[in-house]
Amino acid sequence: MNRYLLILITGCLLIVLSGPVSALPSAHNYDCSDTTPTASDAQADQSSMGYTSAWTTNAFGLDAYNQFKSDAIFFFNGHGLYFDDSHKGGGIQFSSDSWILASTDGHYPGSYQYYLSDYGTDIKDVLLAVYLACYSSHYNPYNGDLLSKTVTDKGADIAIGFDGEIVTTKGISWSESFWDRVRNGESVSSATSNAKDDCYWQQLPIGYHGIDTYEISGSYNSYLTPARYGVI
Repeated sequence: MNRYLLILITGCLLIVLSGPVSALPSAHNYDCSDTTPTASDAQADQSSMGYTSAWTTNAFGLDAYNQFKSDAIFFFNGHGLYFDDSHKGGGIQFSSDSWILASTDGHYPGSYQYYLSDYGTDIKDVLLAVYLACYSSHYNPYNGDLLSKTVTDKGADIAIGFDGEIVTTKGISWSESFWDRVRNGESVSSATSNAKDDCYWQQLPIGYHGIDTYEISGSYNSYLTPARYGVI
């Protein structure tokens, strides 16, 4: 009988050990040549929070677009869309003049365009999308509203964008402070605001220079720890 009991216990252990292992939530970070190293800095903070995080400088838009749907965190620091003062916002620029855009009414910036409106499904796995780019929260009659499309239409939990023009050094400073703060346990809302204040004196020129135009949509009082996917 003892022999059969041992076999039964061993079999149970094998079942437990060979069971499925849940993958850590994924995060992807993108910057360009003049905003580096914000993507790698963000990756390091996200990894310490328990995310499987990666970073790329000068990524092609389609690669980021295809990955976005499977991410818990999507972070971009680069350039936003500007036609003229009445038509700005609604898009972020990647390499080779490729763009991720909210939507289109027939205007096609750049060489390659990829639209959030074309996702066949919602992006409810996304816990946080950060569009650190000029005019990224501004509604553009040509190409829509990135924050609204990301959260309201497609179901991400939280999105952060900026309504004004951002000085590059201030964007880099804000990013470093923001990711440090959420890693240390601040809510997304608190980290966004406090990082804004941090960068007032950090880096020249002194002042906010566009960082104070931030807008947050969704469950902005949420925390990024423990590491997880979106739930809305």
